[in-house]
Amino acid sequence: MESLYNELRIEIFKFVDTPISLALTNKKWYAISQDPQSRADWLIYKYGHAHALFHAVRLGNSFLTSEVLHSLLSKNAIISRYFIQRLLMHFGPYDEKLIELKIEHDNVNQVDFDRIRAFQKKLSSPWASNLPLPIFTKLITAGYNILNDENLVIKGNDMELFHFLSTGPLVINQAPQKLFQSLGEDLIINKKFVRPRKLL
Repeated sequence: MESLYNELRIEIFKFVDTPISLALTNKKWYAISQDPQSRADWLIYKYGHAHALFHAVRLGNSFLTSEVLHSLLSKNAIISRYFIQRLLMHFGPYDEKLIELKIEHDNVNQVDFDRIRAFQKKLSSPWASNLPLPIFTKLITAGYNILNDENLVIKGNDMELFHFLSTGPLVINQAPQKLFQSLGEDLIINKKFVRPRKLL
């Protein structure tokens, strides 16, 4: 009977907007909130297969454990080439000492100094900055394996590529021809590109 209650709790858990409030009510809900399967189900239900990994990384190392990652991948959360590109770009914190030295040694006026300081504060917590190295390594390895691409373009920007392939900069009468040419590109099918919601 208790296992049935747990199954019901797991099912209820994925419908909750902010699970932390439910987890704080009692020990049983807290245990459900710590379960990797429950967390994976919640992420996929709330954000979908295409965006679950983006948000798992955003939630950080207190949420995304190795077990949660394994559950997400077993439930077919999508790893896109764009996800791998962003992960490599945003992994790890910025070197604040280096930024301080640049500000100090570049002869900047007070307006520029204030602008740089505001920019530094804005960038002090990159999207994947608090991701543990083992999780980062598993994500990169899984990306290479799932995408099955020995020439994975990790220094590219699939969002920008999508913009050009979808005729973003062209005038309307040139768009149909460019779209027809772009159909041969495998950005969406093979590279699993999905435009992420604004979070980076």
